[in-house]
Amino acid sequence: MPRHTPVGNGLVGDVFWLVAAHGRQADYVRNLMADPVVRVKVGGRRRAGRAVVLPGDDVPARSRSLPYQWDAAIGRLMATRPLTVRIDLAAG
Repeated sequence: MPRHTPVGNGLVGDVFWLVAAHGRQADYVRNLMADPVVRVKVGGRRRAGRAVVLPGDDVPARSRSLPYQWDAAIGRLMATRPLTVRIDLAAG
């Protein structure tokens, strides 16, 4: 059954970036690791993609490079094991 998880706008070209504040402990991260085929709704439009978890990525540096700044004070306070996820979107 499809699940909906709101995330910040991490769209950069044809890649959607997100930071999972609780890493692999988040249900949606476990789900996309089991089945990396996803759909992302950005700007009112749905796009198909494939998710890749990047455990070796520099989360603070990645976050600073995104249009949506995950590392705002509240994000830093609530994160337990931040983890970067890259979603390669189909061209469109």
